[in-house]
Amino acid sequence: MTCISIARSRPAARGHTGGRWWVASVLSAVTLGLLAAAGGASAAAAELSAAEILDRVAGTGVLSGSGQARLELVTENRRGQQRAYRLQIYRAEGPDGSDRQLLEYLEPADVRGTKLLSLGQPDGEAQIWLYLPALGRERRVAGADVQQSFMGTDFTYEEIAGGATYKTDYASERLPDAELDGQPVYVVRLVPKDPSSRYGSVQMWIDQATFVPRRIDFYDKRGELEKRLSADDLRQGDDGGWMPHLITMANAKAQTRTIVRVLEYQPGQVPEEYFTVRYLRR
Repeated sequence: MTCISIARSRPAARGHTGGRWWVASVLSAVTLGLLAAAGGASAAAAELSAAEILDRVAGTGVLSGSGQARLELVTENRRGQQRAYRLQIYRAEGPDGSDRQLLEYLEPADVRGTKLLSLGQPDGEAQIWLYLPALGRERRVAGADVQQSFMGTDFTYEEIAGGATYKTDYASERLPDAELDGQPVYVVRLVPKDPSSRYGSVQMWIDQATFVPRRIDFYDKRGELEKRLSADDLRQGDDGGWMPHLITMANAKAQTRTIVRVLEYQPGQVPEEYFTVRYLRR
């Protein structure tokens, strides 16, 4: 579910049909000085249903819309030891709500050239391929494998690729509003419709001014916290939208963390050939 997709908030667009998780992916506590534009929750906003709030969430991945970004990804084990990676992510979003994403490892040398391709449909499962240069071939990631850890991180393949659609795969419920770091947030609880889902429930804290998810908690089927996704360092783009430049996925059970920093971001069109299985071998 989530995503390394970095969630980029557009100016509160009504009826936005985005809703794939990633990482990417999404996102958590940060004090925003931009809430003057919201002027507090309006009467109409107060009546929004959980589904309507999710309609206005502009994605939950490392990237939303079309463009590319250079990332630093750091894994941290329970002893606090870290390992850093550099990655490039490309993403394209179609007018029908479909999305295509390519993630490529650049450093260090032992993982350079590893790629993950995800082809998502508006209301269907994403098709995911992993390419390992040591093997010289790609393999399809499907079935139960999509809920396994991706490359030793605290993200699953599904979360990295944005393969779950919370609007269709989860039943949603609006809980009482709350505050996070002194800012008003909507609180939405999601319960998977598929009993084989990895999680028992998911809870999102969504900023009322920007509709950016500021925190996402993932609970196991016993109701215990398994992971927490948070986002910091929100920056406003030229289009007025907001995007976190620091995302952390903390595994409460394993006591590990995965930290994603956006080093460079460039919106715009990406060549279609990047989103093909043939391109994985280049």
